[in-house]
Amino acid sequence: MRAWCFCVLLGLALNAGADSVAGFTASHIKMVNVVAPEWPEFTNKDGTGLYWDILRAVYEPAGIRVKPATVPWNRALKMVTEYRVYNAIIGETRNSSEPLLYPRYAIDVEYLSVVYPLKARITWKGLDTLKDKTVGWMKGYDVIPGKQRNFKLREFRTTAEGLQWLQQGKIDMMVDEWDAIQLALEEAGVGMDYFEIQDVPYGRDVYVAFAEGPVSEYLISEYNRRIPELIASGELQALYDKWQAGEMPAQVKALMKTASAQ
Repeated sequence: MRAWCFCVLLGLALNAGADSVAGFTASHIKMVNVVAPEWPEFTNKDGTGLYWDILRAVYEPAGIRVKPATVPWNRALKMVTEYRVYNAIIGETRNSSEPLLYPRYAIDVEYLSVVYPLKARITWKGLDTLKDKTVGWMKGYDVIPGKQRNFKLREFRTTAEGLQWLQQGKIDMMVDEWDAIQLALEEAGVGMDYFEIQDVPYGRDVYVAFAEGPVSEYLISEYNRRIPELIASGELQALYDKWQAGEMPAQVKALMKTASAQ
């Protein structure tokens, strides 16, 4: 059903002319299908969370209903980039090799964590600690570019799989989002007492990334238009305050500073 709806919307968009975003109005697009893994406080399964609230604040005043879906990362990405079942995915970075379109403003800053067993007796020395180790991270993450790697990389498809590899000794260290690690540990019934967790010292901006096509061009233009409005009205800050989660990206903070100075 979702695929059929998207095809109808895409057909309307193509008839309006792929080279003209201005030709679209809210009357042409009534719903945006957005997918993401379950990240507590960000993309809860029940449709609550910081990211879902921000998207509703962006699109619903224009009469575009946000329809959230919870799907594991790799499958979700494929459903956006290959099958076009969903219009967008939340949590992608701009350096992705996937065929995606991005709005001007990121939605959050993502900090990754490095996890390893306490019994390994590893002394943490920042990212230099990864040298000569077998390191696992999510397929498609590209945390450290290939030319800069001094370790063996194994890519897992889910955080649960990565945790299993870590427990089985197939990898020495795992790199992933803290929220995803915490959720995987809880689901596996494994306590934190067995692991050491360190933060990767830099964050990276993550975006709502859209499938290629003229419908997405309109949705992105609406996103870019609404974020400054939400900053000026104080609504965006209120959403971050409500959830006590996430971090405003640098370009959003700069826009907020400019708005408050006027």
